[in-house]
Amino acid sequence: MSIRTNTNKKDHLRQSVTTLHLSPVEAATTLPHESEALIFYTTHKSKPRIVDLNVFKTGQNTSSNNGRKAGPFSGRPELIAQLKPAIIDRAMLLADKSVEQILASLRAWWRIFDSVEAMTAHPITSVSQITDLHRQVALDRGMGQLEFRNFLQLANTTRNALGLKPLYWQSPSFKSVNRHLPSKWQTDIIRQKLKRHWFSVLDRWSLADDLREQCNPLVEHDSDPETHKEQRRLLRNYKLFDSVVEKTGNPRPSRSDFLQGLSVQTFYEQGFNYSDMLCGSYPDSFDIRVAFHLCLATTGWNPAVLLSLDVTTSIIENHPKDPGRYILRGTKARAGGAEQLSEGLLKSQGSAGFIIQTLINRTKSLRESLINDLQACKVSLAEIKRTSHTEADLELMRIHITSLEQGIKSPWIFVKKNGDDILWLTDKNYLGGANIKNIGFLTFIGKFIAALNLNRPKDKQLPLLQASDFRDAYAANQYHASGGSILYVMKALGHRSIRSTQGYLNNTLLNDEHQKLFGTFSEALWSEITVHQRVDPTIIAQRSRYGSITSEQRKRLQDYRTLMRSRVGVACTDPTNPPRHIAPDFIADGKAMCHVQRCTLCLENAVLLPDSLPGLCKRLAELRYLRSKMSVMAFQESSFLEEMGNTELALNAFDAQESMQLFEEWEKRINSGTHRVIEFD
Repeated sequence: MSIRTNTNKKDHLRQSVTTLHLSPVEAATTLPHESEALIFYTTHKSKPRIVDLNVFKTGQNTSSNNGRKAGPFSGRPELIAQLKPAIIDRAMLLADKSVEQILASLRAWWRIFDSVEAMTAHPITSVSQITDLHRQVALDRGMGQLEFRNFLQLANTTRNALGLKPLYWQSPSFKSVNRHLPSKWQTDIIRQKLKRHWFSVLDRWSLADDLREQCNPLVEHDSDPETHKEQRRLLRNYKLFDSVVEKTGNPRPSRSDFLQGLSVQTFYEQGFNYSDMLCGSYPDSFDIRVAFHLCLATTGWNPAVLLSLDVTTSIIENHPKDPGRYILRGTKARAGGAEQLSEGLLKSQGSAGFIIQTLINRTKSLRESLINDLQACKVSLAEIKRTSHTEADLELMRIHITSLEQGIKSPWIFVKKNGDDILWLTDKNYLGGANIKNIGFLTFIGKFIAALNLNRPKDKQLPLLQASDFRDAYAANQYHASGGSILYVMKALGHRSIRSTQGYLNNTLLNDEHQKLFGTFSEALWSEITVHQRVDPTIIAQRSRYGSITSEQRKRLQDYRTLMRSRVGVACTDPTNPPRHIAPDFIADGKAMCHVQRCTLCLENAVLLPDSLPGLCKRLAELRYLRSKMSVMAFQESSFLEEMGNTELALNAFDAQESMQLFEEWEKRINSGTHRVIEFD
């Protein structure tokens, strides 16, 4: 019996490949060798990759994997050869990140096999030798559900092909992750520091553009000699850079293009600096990651959504109702291509729309260079097809073309200060991780925060974050802004399921707040029952939110609740003594009530309440009816005009849609005759 292979790529079992990794950051310089058999090419439409399984054949002696502690494992050539067809069948159409998850699962199980062999001295060379002991060890070691299930599927596919019974293993239960989210003041500081560096980048480019335009320093020598000298040096650098770009036709000239026969030392002694030339024209790796993480913080999007933005389409457009705002559109591939929206002010230089538009304009020449490279690669691909090149050469060129196509679409193009490549952020390199002495592996944002902590007191240290934590912080901010509405957060995050939103709100920050609020609520509830023998929702809400309620506030609440309502639903503080301009003929005797009840004219005694909305809508409908029945002059000279203006002003304090709906209902009643309008004297 044979294992089913992917019919879209029938040559994926070929023997003609070698260890090779191609990415937009590091271009391959050698072609695959024909003697290797444990490497294959995936065929994902936008994120293909070369998968190397040789490490599972030879083993891994180092104690780290991609900068993270993982531990070594032994090689198992027979087992990986047996699993290879199932791995190819499973991974062939998957994206890069999903393939990496399968490889991570294999690494984890290779270490499990090493542990079991150390206990039993029975080597594992075939899936037929896998037993319940291996499952138990995996569970005891705390293996995650994804790593467990990925390998179980590969093992059962292989066992089925060999005519063996499948492994009826129950996967480990999903682990509830305790998501640690720092306080708002901490995330605000990090966001402000990112914004400050982004503004410094804008200032650097603005200075470079102004120097190029004026061809002279912007500061006079007499007023500031040091600044004048530095600007003159920068101007010489920018002029040399622009001349070399024009001469070579390359927006990213190499260092040798600038030397022109000079030694590197002489070049720098003359005041020239290759890094200054680049930084005055394009974003570097630090700038682009600052911009990327700032967009994460302001949009609340997943990193994958920002990385997948396609600048060849219309991703930024003017807001249809506000010319001062924009709408940024992204796509979430993991949600079936669901559209993600973010709004902001066009004039705000720290908004995601402004940042992305600035980067698109700044890297225009770099993108054009990538387009030229893409066209050249397509010509080379056609040449490879016509000649007798190997299939590996063909696959390598196809992957490189796909990579260039992604780079052309990306707004995150940048240059490095050393090297001649044009680069862009991808799923693999946007984190910008590195091993830091005495600290360990840190991502870009981790290193950024660690640098901030060097100048902060011990009691004001900032916690290390991951890029994905900005979405959690955004969700927490939206939760607070909405007064605790999970549906509002669900809409802000673009979720389809409320369960997904609940996961983002299940973090230490909000849980601590909820626990504190529950304690305050419980104390207020039982205190009110014990002391006042009643449960008043308004008082309990006041005590839960603000900690206490004063006797003066209790009296005000009681007074407002006992106020008499007029016919228009407005409370009156003195219904037995209306002002003269409201009822000039009224004789106050302490018992008679105001019979006029035109409350929006009575600024002295009227009190608007939440339940005053229906009565105010009714009165507005009556006033507009009276206006239609009276002459224009008579209505203008009466007090009805002032009353109508005050009523409309009062309705601004209520929901506009609800006000309009109630007004239309009263208008229909008046027109149908079911409600008669009283014409006051």
